[in-house]
Order: sequence, then C-alpha cells, then structure tokens
Amino acid sequence: MTTAQKVAIVTGASQGIGAGVVAGLRRAGYAVVGNSRSIGSADESDYVTVQGDIAEADTAGRVVDRALDRFGRIDSLINVAGIFISKPFTEYTADDYARITAVNLAGFFHITQAAIQQMAAQGSGHVVNITTSIVDRPAASDRPRWWPSPRAAWPP
Repeated sequence: MTTAQKVAIVTGASQGIGAGVVAGLRRAGYAVVGNSRSIGSADESDYVTVQGDIAEADTAGRVVDRALDRFGRIDSLINVAGIFISKPFTEYTADDYARITAVNLAGFFHITQAAIQQMAAQGSGHVVNITTSIVDRPAASDRPRWWPSPRAAWPP
C-alpha cells in the first residue's frame, strides 16, 4: 500500500463546478492540476494550472505532461469542461455545433485518452465525467410550443 499523495486533473477548473471540485480535492489532500481557457496562474505545492482550450489535443498533452512532471502520477481525471449555447437547437449554426463538439467531445477524448494511458501504466486510476441537466431544459420558457400551458410541469 502506498502513501503517496494522490493527483487529480480537473478540466473546466476556473469557475463553477470545476473550481468547487478543485477546492474539494485540495481539502481532501490531493495534488491538483487545473485547466481551463481562462484559468489564472497558480504554482503552489499541491496545485498548478495549465491555461488552454481543452478542445485542442496539444492542451490535453500539456496538462498530462504538467501533472507527470510536477507530481509523477495521475490518479483521477475529472472532466468538467463543457459548453452550452443557450438557444434552441434548431437555431444552432455549423459554427455553434463545431464549438460544442470540439469542447464537449474532442476535449473529453484527448484528455481522457492521455490520462488513461498513464493510469494503465500505473495500474490504477479513475475518470469522472460531470455534465449538467441544463442542456435538457435550460429554462422553463424553453418548453416546447405544443406544451399545454406555462404552468404545466415540464418536463412531463
């Protein structure tokens, strides 16, 4: 049994759920590598950041490399990064679709593949993917036009 400090990578770490996950992991004694496009610089004994768009494969590589260079291992990957464009799906443009799939799918793919490669070499690791139900129903006003009444419960 090892007593080595556990190491986690958190994407989408600059705000909201991601920032909360970082704080919770640090309180639990983890070393953390945080990533987002807008994350500030941090270089503490148990916390470092890597700024960059997780949709880009080289960003994923830099995050994993930073974790290994700094802490020597990856025990957990928490994928929080994701985007939602707040308009009806039928109004999405090709650019909207490209942005969503780049972050929510390609970003997940690149960082997860790189982290799992290291976890497999270590013989252990965990991947947690966090999403939100807001993409199903971001506001009551978004109920389908055919829904009987603004007061009727949605979703059914």
